Amino acid sequence: MGIDVQQPWFLLLLIPAAWMIASWWRGQRRMPNSRKTLIAAVRGAVFLLLILALAGTQLLHPVRAETVVVVVDRSASMKDDPRVYEFIRAAVEEKRAEDQFGVVAVGAEAAVDQPLTTRQDVQPVGVEVNRHATNLAEGIRLAAAMIPSHARGKIVLLTDGLATHGDAAREAKLAAERGIAVEAVSLQQPQGEEVVLTAVQVPERLYAGEEYAIKVDVESTTATRATLRLYEGNREAGRQTIQVEKGKNRFLFTQKALQEGFQRYRVEIEPERDTVQTNNQAHAYAQVAGAPTVLVLEGHPGAAKNLVSALAAGSIKTDVKDPSLLPKALDGYKRYASIILADVEATQLSDADMERIRTAVRDLGVGLIMTGGSNSFGMGGWLQTPIEEALPVHMDLRGKEDLPSLGLVLVIDKSGSMSADAHGVDKMELAKEAAIRATTMLNGQDQIGVIAFDGSPWEVVPPRSVTDLDEIHRQIGGIFADGGTDIFPALQMAYERIKTMQTKRKHVILLTDGQSGRSSDYQALLQQMAGENITVSTVAVGDDADTLLLEDIAQWGNGRYYFAKDATSVPKIFSKETALASRTYIVEQPQVPKRTGGDDWSALRQPLPPLHAYVATTPKQTAEQLLTSLDEDPILIRWQYGLGRSVAWTSDLEGKWAPAWVTWPGYSRMWNEAVAWTLPQVATGRWKTETRLDGTSGVITVTVPKGEKLPQELEAVVVNQEMNREAVRLKPVAPGTLEGRFSAAEPGSYLIQITEKTNGQVTASETAGLTVSYSPEYGLPRDGDSELRQWLTAGEGRLITRPDEVFTGKLPAKWDTQPIGEWLLMLAALLWPLDVACRRLQLPEAWWTRFTARFRKRGSVGNEGHQSVFARLGEKQEERKRSRAAKREAETADVAGQTRAATDSSMSAAAAPPAGHSAQVSGSSEQGEALSRSAAGSRSAGASATDSTAAAQTDSGKTPADKTGETFNRLLAAKKRRQK
Repeated sequence: MGIDVQQPWFLLLLIPAAWMIASWWRGQRRMPNSRKTLIAAVRGAVFLLLILALAGTQLLHPVRAETVVVVVDRSASMKDDPRVYEFIRAAVEEKRAEDQFGVVAVGAEAAVDQPLTTRQDVQPVGVEVNRHATNLAEGIRLAAAMIPSHARGKIVLLTDGLATHGDAAREAKLAAERGIAVEAVSLQQPQGEEVVLTAVQVPERLYAGEEYAIKVDVESTTATRATLRLYEGNREAGRQTIQVEKGKNRFLFTQKALQEGFQRYRVEIEPERDTVQTNNQAHAYAQVAGAPTVLVLEGHPGAAKNLVSALAAGSIKTDVKDPSLLPKALDGYKRYASIILADVEATQLSDADMERIRTAVRDLGVGLIMTGGSNSFGMGGWLQTPIEEALPVHMDLRGKEDLPSLGLVLVIDKSGSMSADAHGVDKMELAKEAAIRATTMLNGQDQIGVIAFDGSPWEVVPPRSVTDLDEIHRQIGGIFADGGTDIFPALQMAYERIKTMQTKRKHVILLTDGQSGRSSDYQALLQQMAGENITVSTVAVGDDADTLLLEDIAQWGNGRYYFAKDATSVPKIFSKETALASRTYIVEQPQVPKRTGGDDWSALRQPLPPLHAYVATTPKQTAEQLLTSLDEDPILIRWQYGLGRSVAWTSDLEGKWAPAWVTWPGYSRMWNEAVAWTLPQVATGRWKTETRLDGTSGVITVTVPKGEKLPQELEAVVVNQEMNREAVRLKPVAPGTLEGRFSAAEPGSYLIQITEKTNGQVTASETAGLTVSYSPEYGLPRDGDSELRQWLTAGEGRLITRPDEVFTGKLPAKWDTQPIGEWLLMLAALLWPLDVACRRLQLPEAWWTRFTARFRKRGSVGNEGHQSVFARLGEKQEERKRSRAAKREAETADVAGQTRAATDSSMSAAAAPPAGHSAQVSGSSEQGEALSRSAAGSRSAGASATDSTAAAQTDSGKTPADKTGETFNRLLAAKKRRQK
């Protein structure tokens, strides 16, 4: 046990504290010493406690427990080695009760699997980490952070030593500098014969019809025969039977570029002798120059027939597809210069398809066009989708309060089956999202009501105007899944509520995923609702729904029936149904659109034909309207979205709504100009781009032609297979070379759009790609034990082999601190009232003397017979006071004797006898003087000055009595001055 002071300079305050107590002691002359001693002791203790608290006084005691953090390598190369759990369990059995341990799992990142604990039970490591890489440095850093600074700490790694990135040696050395030991257990995995396809090299730019060579690099630990296949997209473009030798190999494919656009190439190898198949493929990208191709998606067959013919007249190539055949990877969209959605309903595309299209427009510069029809824009359920974000219009109608009002009641199944399904999709959450989207499409004059039901109905939102959307959304968000299913009472409550709404149109949407009894008279209820112009539509979610009953309800209710096999389409269905119920989105009014912009499109400068109908939308703030209706609604509108451009045509292409436009002479030119406007407008960069993989990071290297200046600003937007984007600023690393890095820990494709900007404007652009075909964990086998020993030696660590070497108790000694500042302050606060009591309480002097005597006695016993400092000071003070009192008594007696002598002498002189009697008188005088000296023998000799003064006064003619009184008064004054 020891004492440590954090701020020792505060101890200098003891000097002024001692001076203050001493000054107080000298000033208290009339207070008894016993009382002064007690007060001084209390005050000294208070000052000492306060100063020690300010100085940060701590108690020190040795740390006996060990803290061990086990770092477990959970990367793919470890293959969930069962030896890990057995080693940890055996090591924990050897620890003492006070020792504690923790577990950290590490892959591409580190995570705590088990916090520090003193318990003996060990669970198998279960925390999930990215297993496609090994970052032991991150594991050591996290483990070191878990060990308290005062603990005797140790980090034990269970690994094969094959780190793919991070500096483990540096982290081990930093831990050692903190006094934390680093040890490792080498768990090498069995290695078999391995063939690895390491790289595929393709020219980054090609021309249609050009012959080119593809280089394929293969590494192997053995000699074997293999089959090598080349794929261009999904088409097999070449095959070879090869002999792979041990070490590095290179093979070539000679090909001709047949397809134009951005192409992906894949090479696969099938060796006869191999262990791991994951590392037997690789990818590469190339841009094949040629005429641009436009992807046309038809909502129904023939929806874009007239458009395709118009584009063919302008030599623009088209690829017409059903929405279900959309590419399922982002690089598939880069093959097209623009995408056209011709009367496509939102439910025909998945959320992932929409996200890929939006990303292709925003980050890769692909164009986008949406055309109108009965299944497009708001009528198609596109509200609050990624596609709406990319288009220049909002799907809902904003700022139009003069539209016919709508009363809408949503009846939502909240039974237990509406919770998460087998695919992890929470149908209840999607139903709430659908209800919220439906309310968003309503205007202020519309009214909404929401009813949730299980075995009985629950009114979530009573009928109210759509004025406070936040409150309505909050109420909808409170629905939770529970209970059974009974539709009829909920439908009956919906009827009771909607008939009270004062709106021109009334509509009910019923959603359920379950079965309900048919004993109730649904038909009679729905016929009664239809008689009051209340329509009912139904949505069946999943195969378990009572589809026959829901179809009947929709038919009897003059509504529409929807079957949502995929629950994620429910919000789109609600959006579409709300738009249809309002009957305000399709504007049927023959008119000639007004031209309000687009002077660069020559077709629009011609006389425009009339159109009969269009879908009403709301223009976005920064969009440019080219054609508008008489109601100022957009007919043709465009804008820039990220790197891409998008256009919206709110009428149809088939001629149902705009028959005169199909035969209009400028029709082909207008669509060719519209599509051309969406094509990438910037030039291709003059630089050369290379991409490579460095551990778990992708590296982009751009080389500028010799003699040219570096770009003012060069940025790369990297989009991975999960549609996550990362912006990378390329910085100069050498003359004429710029470089940037991005995270590429996950296997998959990474599309890279490089843009050059000058004064904030994009002046050049280029697309590149990087594919991580397999995790670095599946690379060519390495000597993990040797690598482990190297970085352990550099980091001052060591290898161990047995579990009993973990908790050994041989770690360097450390001391733990216990701050006692708060306790010192509390003790000082408790002593302060005692100080006040000693000063204020008027106790008898005997009590103070008795108390001080006990204090002195205890002090002498506690200090081996020596009196305390304050007791000795008190005794010395008493001795000085006695000496001064004796001195004053002696002075007083001496003065009195001299005064009598002077008086007797004066009286003798006044009554002098005759000469014959002189001797007798003289004898009497001497006898009297002797008696006076004897009486005043205890007085001091300080009266000599008084004798002189008395003699002077006698000479001045005063009477003896006057002289005696005056002398006595002067003596008293002198005494008072001395006392002062």
